Amino acid sequence: MDDRGPRSNCDFDCRGGRGRSPVPNLAGPAGGSENKRHVPRQGWVGERRPRATSDREVALVDAGNDVQGKALLAALSRRGLGPDDVKVILLTHGHRDHMAGIAKFQKAQVMALAAEVDVVEGRSSGGGPILRFGSPRPTGIRLSRTLQDGEVMPLGPYLVRVFAVPGHTPGSAAYAIGENLFMGDSANQSKDGRLKAAPWVFSKSAAQNRKSLVELARRLASDSSIKTLVFAHSAPLERGVAPLVEFASRC
Repeated sequence: MDDRGPRSNCDFDCRGGRGRSPVPNLAGPAGGSENKRHVPRQGWVGERRPRATSDREVALVDAGNDVQGKALLAALSRRGLGPDDVKVILLTHGHRDHMAGIAKFQKAQVMALAAEVDVVEGRSSGGGPILRFGSPRPTGIRLSRTLQDGEVMPLGPYLVRVFAVPGHTPGSAAYAIGENLFMGDSANQSKDGRLKAAPWVFSKSAAQNRKSLVELARRLASDSSIKTLVFAHSAPLERGVAPLVEFASRC
């Protein structure tokens, strides 16, 4: 990042290899440009450069795979922020590699779709061929608020639009925040730069996942406000909703 200010609302700089484990995206305090960089053994970390603001509150999309939250705490520290400045954590789903750092943010409200409560709290694995080999166990996480498909929630200077995209897990969600659509594990970027569905081996229903993406494409096809699709396990796609619409056309 540099000191010249944002060149666009979503200015991504992707370096290094493709991440294996998700590190959460920083959203807020007051917009600015987004930068993605590779963190060894942690995956892709999304950082938002804050503009000058008196509001120091931060929202996260997911909370990473590291129980110590090192990459995220470091990103906050670079902005003069600490764990208590995180007020909201929006979970795209309840797999543990998206929730490990939650305990570091004691003042944050944790939110997810109502259909994902059992996965978040550890009463269900969420499905998926590999995950069926293990037994669910309590996570100790309790949701502060459950969300519904189609809900629009004020979040600082933003409106968060909530979309249900079941398939990877029963209550997988996507969140449209500003110019970004955060999709968690429900989609990824393929090697040829196209959008692809969630890996079937970790998903409850690959067919439902594809159906959900097609429906999401239908709902967002004319939405010109979204500029970037943000994924948990791959670099983003910066062509608006076009990659999602193109995926739907191939199904």
